Amino acid sequence: MRNWLNASVLLLFTAVLAPAAGAATDAATCLGCHGSMEGSVNVNQEKYSKSVHGSFDCVMCHLSLKGDQHQGMSGKADAATQQLAASISAKSKIDPVAQAACAQCHEDLYKAYKASVHGQNVIAKKSSDGPVCTSCHGSPHYIQPKTSKDSAVNHFNVVQSCGKCHEEKIMSEKYGFSEKVMERYKESFHGRKLKVGHPGAPSCVSCHSSHNVVSAKNAASPVAGENKKKTCAQCHEGATDKFVAAITHKPMHPIAHFTELALIVLTMSVFLFICVHVLLDIFADIRDRLFRKGGNHE
Repeated sequence: MRNWLNASVLLLFTAVLAPAAGAATDAATCLGCHGSMEGSVNVNQEKYSKSVHGSFDCVMCHLSLKGDQHQGMSGKADAATQQLAASISAKSKIDPVAQAACAQCHEDLYKAYKASVHGQNVIAKKSSDGPVCTSCHGSPHYIQPKTSKDSAVNHFNVVQSCGKCHEEKIMSEKYGFSEKVMERYKESFHGRKLKVGHPGAPSCVSCHSSHNVVSAKNAASPVAGENKKKTCAQCHEGATDKFVAAITHKPMHPIAHFTELALIVLTMSVFLFICVHVLLDIFADIRDRLFRKGGNHE
């Protein structure tokens, strides 16, 4: 009797737990539900399949799935990932473990980010101000190669991505940089050149770097002290101190500002004069033709 009872209990546990233990963890299974859900849990299957992560199974990143519906489907987060998740939880509130999982594949980039001014803010200081991976790259489900025009870190899009934080007045006041730093860049020759699509025009990361950004006051910064000349020399061979001093995010000098305005007014005035002159000439020509036509009738 006891053996029969034990066998029954074992059979019951097997029936309940076996499906969970053998639950499918491939992306297609997950997207079977999440592809039709609403809100932040929705994942567009077509866009995901075309992303750089499109061949990955969801549990490669989602290592701590919760809820009965995910029983037996979760991956396993190691101690380092769990520790990182705890550090960035102030910034990444939805699934910090999945956010931390980026470091498992992108270890070198993570090390650079951790030492950067952004990483120090988020990881060491546990602040919500600095960016994490998805702040710049967008949703991991839809990340495109940086060569793609749809990538948030594409050469022509990265300025806008940086501007999400660096154009905020609250951030500029808190961390001591000009709230118009992005505006000044866009007004500069570099910014205007980038806007018209020149592939050689420098963006933020061209001078400040990307994952390993440090404060401009840090001697290791590519825009600190003598380093600035080396950075400028990448495009402008033989850059001097005077040349480097002219390449800043500072407000335009009043003389340069009003000279630019004067040139704009002059240019517009010339075009307006030409348009008026052409219209008057056309009017005069029509008038003469009508008068000649009237004279012929007489």
